[in-house]
Amino acid sequence: MIEPVAALPLIYHCDSLPELKVGEGLCLIRHFEHSLLGNMLRQQAQCWLRQVLSRCLSVTDAQFTLARTPQGKPWLPDFPWLRFNLSHSGTSAAIVLCRGVNVGVDLERISGKVEVKKAIACRFFHPDEQRWLAEDEAHYLLRFTRLWSVKEAWLKARGTGLTQSLAGFCAIPQHKGIAQVFDHNEEEIGLLHHRLIENDGVYCLAYGACSPLKDLSIRWQVYVHQAVS
Repeated sequence: MIEPVAALPLIYHCDSLPELKVGEGLCLIRHFEHSLLGNMLRQQAQCWLRQVLSRCLSVTDAQFTLARTPQGKPWLPDFPWLRFNLSHSGTSAAIVLCRGVNVGVDLERISGKVEVKKAIACRFFHPDEQRWLAEDEAHYLLRFTRLWSVKEAWLKARGTGLTQSLAGFCAIPQHKGIAQVFDHNEEEIGLLHHRLIENDGVYCLAYGACSPLKDLSIRWQVYVHQAVS
């Protein structure tokens, strides 16, 4: 049975970004006009990211530079304490922010053909993940999309992107919006959060932090962007 789409508890207005405290993470979600697709949405999402970073840093857009690591992860050379990540899909986007801890986010609209997803899972996913997907054939597409978003959010938090093998770690989504990440030795190496959101369809959202300190726990709050009327 498909779980209900989770209600998002908090709303922030575009001129009042929530405070980013030490030990906390912010996940911001924004729904764009349905007419924005492809490169137009990408440009709008990047513009939104710069607006969010500007407000978080209390500087103008011209006072910070976005750079990328050799693996492609964006960062701020002049403000390295602020860690962030962006994802967009369909007509929605998500940003995560945290102080001093690497973070990742992935947003995926549920779409596509089951047979194509099965071929991808068979070729690239961890064996335990393949077995988990096969447990519920009726909702395979939902499960695949959720798993994919969790795995990609972890890779983005690590900063490796798809240069790291998808089969080299296991991150099966569990109930209550949690996905534990295990390495090839079955040792837990991380924790991610996941949920469903609704816009012009159902989206799978996954986000979390990656820290060498296993005892470091980030408390997350999720907000929806709303323009000032």
